Amino acid sequence: MKPPPLAGHCFWMLLFGAIALQAVEKGARPEPMSDDPAVREQFSRGLDLHQEGVAGDEDAVIEAQEIFEEILAENPDDARAQVFLGNLYVLRARDAIFYKKMDWLKKGVATIDDAVAAAPEDPDVRSVRAINSYQLPRIFGRRDVAEEDFGVLLDWAREDPERYSDSLLRFVYFHAGLFEDKVGDEEEAKTLFELALSVPSDSVSDEAIREAIEDL
Repeated sequence: MKPPPLAGHCFWMLLFGAIALQAVEKGARPEPMSDDPAVREQFSRGLDLHQEGVAGDEDAVIEAQEIFEEILAENPDDARAQVFLGNLYVLRARDAIFYKKMDWLKKGVATIDDAVAAAPEDPDVRSVRAINSYQLPRIFGRRDVAEEDFGVLLDWAREDPERYSDSLLRFVYFHAGLFEDKVGDEEEAKTLFELALSVPSDSVSDEAIREAIEDL
């Protein structure tokens, strides 16, 4: 979709404002697929910067991007590094001058989809796509992707919970609840928020979850 020329900048600011204003949680903090201690340290630093970038730090986004690109150059099969890199490209779209936003967004979405294609059974990878997809404005056509991914993730939570760390499971329940609220199913959202509260982890604070319940 091409915005009217005179309204272009405002159009993109409105669309990407939702990404910029997302609440930032501690997150699930996955490990890279490599056992190399140096890569693990690099990956952890990249995650720290990623979260700073989600909170609005544009310099952190660029630094994290460079870290994950370096990890992927040396470990091209690391789908976890790839999916976070894709998310960073989407953040670059948020921060870019308006005529470059779509290029960054397309690159980010394609990178995320490639990561899930490479590791479709990995909940750490699929959860990033689910969350990224529901947070994008509906005009970008990712709502069905989010619905599919959350469906898979919740099936795993019921049938094979050993796939999850406590931190990731709490994170998935919370964001699945936000997604259900967004699509209008408040009863399901409340159930998922309560499940999130039942998981012992600080990947999402109790305060944030209870606030989400109160907002239903």
